[in-house]
Parts: sequence; C-alpha cells; structure tokens
Amino acid sequence: MKIGILGSSFNPPHKGHLKISKEAINIFELDQIWWLITEKNPFKDKNIYINFLERKDKIKSIIDKEIIELKYFEEETKSNYLIDNLLYIKNKFKNNDYIFLMGSDSFMEIDKWKNYNDIFKETRIAVFNRSSTVDQINNCEAGIEYGNFKIENPGKDIFDKGMPCWTFIPDFNINISSSDIRK
Repeated sequence: MKIGILGSSFNPPHKGHLKISKEAINIFELDQIWWLITEKNPFKDKNIYINFLERKDKIKSIIDKEIIELKYFEEETKSNYLIDNLLYIKNKFKNNDYIFLMGSDSFMEIDKWKNYNDIFKETRIAVFNRSSTVDQINNCEAGIEYGNFKIENPGKDIFDKGMPCWTFIPDFNINISSSDIRK
C-alpha cells in the first residue's frame, strides 16, 4: 500500500489537516493516510495542549475511517520524535511505501528536528504550501541541502524515485493553524 503520514499534535485537528490529506490522496494516488499523533511536539510548550484523549476523540469524529487512520506509536517507541516513530513504522509495516506530508512552515524548520537527514533518507516528503513562496522553500536550509533531490512535478511517480526525494505543492495554500483555533 501507498501511505501518506501526516504527523502532528492535532491540537486541535482541523479542516486544514483534512484538506492536506485529501489533496495528498489525489496527487499521489495513496491508499491511506495515517494521522500520526504526538502527545507533545518537542518544540512547543507543554502547557498549550488540549487533553490528549480529547484530541484523539476529536480526530475520530472528523476523519473518514476508510481512508484516514489515527495512529499512535509513542508508547512503543518511547519517543515523540518523528525519526524514531518513522523507523518503527517502517520496521513494523514493511510492505508499505510511505510519504511524509507536512506544511511548508514545518519544512523550513526541519533542519532543527532530531536526525533530520535520516528523515530524508527514510521517506519521501511532500511539502504543502502554507503561505510560503517557492524561493523560501528552495532557499531554506533543507531546500538548499536537498535541492538536487526535489521532484518538480508532484505525482504518483514519486514512489518510483529513490530516497532522498521531496516535492513542493505550491498551489495548495491553506493557512489554518491549531494555534489560531485555540485562541
């Protein structure tokens, strides 16, 4: 199966998460999307979080369970870092192909993530525009370092490429944020 992984604290989940998921299914012809929830983003203040069980319940109430599945592996991995959970997923569910889905705001900071070079080595990455320009994406730290591995025309053929590889979806522009919703 071809699976898109959308990692987030979903604090709270919102229609932007759904829109990215639906677009990814169409663009990459995915079989499923896994919403990989984290109890706490390592870069955010722990005091801003809605109760974890409430977030999970809200996700379950808005997703199409045929296409989108809620996943949580932090108890098994003892980690809230993407790379640790990604390696666990790839080891446990070996017969799938994966693509990590993320917003452009996160991509511009991915170089600060734990073992971010390993993320590029372990999965394909699709970056969805969140009020960023192509120049900002291409000229951020990861954009420069992995510029030679960028696929210009996103589509299902990304699964034919070796890793690292990533793509930017510029005509997707949704600027809904969980932080704004909480306010």
